[in-house]
Amino acid sequence: MADPDSTFLDTTIGVIFVGFLFTGCLFGVTSAQSIWYFRHYQTDRRILKLLVTVVWILDAVHLGLYTATMFIYLIQKKAAYFGQERLPWTSNVQLLCNAFAIGLIQSFYASRIWTLSRQKILLVVMVIFIAATWAASIVLFIETILTRMVAQYVLLAPFDIALSALSASTDVLLCGALVVLLSRSRTGTAGANRLINKLVLFTVETGFLTSIYAILSVIMVVVLPMTSLFVMFYYIGARLYTVSLLATLNARASLRVEAEKMGHRSLPDLEATAPRGLASTPTGIPVVIPSIQTSSTSDDSVSGTAGSRVYCDGGRCYLMPSGSALSLTPDTYIVHPASGMSMETTDQTLKHEQ
Repeated sequence: MADPDSTFLDTTIGVIFVGFLFTGCLFGVTSAQSIWYFRHYQTDRRILKLLVTVVWILDAVHLGLYTATMFIYLIQKKAAYFGQERLPWTSNVQLLCNAFAIGLIQSFYASRIWTLSRQKILLVVMVIFIAATWAASIVLFIETILTRMVAQYVLLAPFDIALSALSASTDVLLCGALVVLLSRSRTGTAGANRLINKLVLFTVETGFLTSIYAILSVIMVVVLPMTSLFVMFYYIGARLYTVSLLATLNARASLRVEAEKMGHRSLPDLEATAPRGLASTPTGIPVVIPSIQTSSTSDDSVSGTAGSRVYCDGGRCYLMPSGSALSLTPDTYIVHPASGMSMETTDQTLKHEQ
């Protein structure tokens, strides 16, 4: 017969340790994604770079707190009397890190949906769900501090269920809204529809992944409340938010290339930027680009007509309108489909990305 104490540790501290291993692996994934992002999307707006930085820092702090918690239980206390003491503060603060990270990422998706739809009712609904999810996280954080012993955490099951249910509902709302908006943007042409289908599939894959883990967390709380399985799924799901965000940002280049191959430059909610290093122009050799296709995005606006020319010389590119002017907004980047060049407009001067 199995030792009851051993079984208890397996389903509590043991499960939390497994979650720690998965969380560490996911942090490695997000770190690699972040490095890729900053190396290949240097033309992104500062707000996006700040979002990626803050989310990565929150993930790093969460992993540090998780490591400290495991050290306290496994090394200092040697897993003795688990369930009869308070959780260390390092464990409680992890909830705050998750709350802020998830709130930021969900707000980012909501802002994208608002940019595409401009529907005030939808915006209000999204804000309510995001705020409710964040508030549930804060309430659970306070309740964990007030709880005297780990064994009493079973009494917090209603708060755990509410948080996970709200997280899953918010994810489904955001993902569903984006899928509907993308579906409505179909033009009727086969090439454009194939691209929209890929965007929809990508949205579903990244959006519902976090929802699945939130639902699994709810199931574990209801079915196995005396174990820590719900904690493991919750922590893993929280890290998947960052993975999903960075996957979305890093996928823009490949989606843009796909659009260019099909002859479509206007894509819903794609930044008018391109990774560095796709192609270069020999320094000192003037290059004439006979025409620039227009690119319409939610963050920047670019308009032009065929026949506009750009001369590149000595690492700088100069706009030479032909027939009609090319209207550009500051910090707009144009990517020529043939060369893959990325150029920045600043006071009507285009700087060629080396």
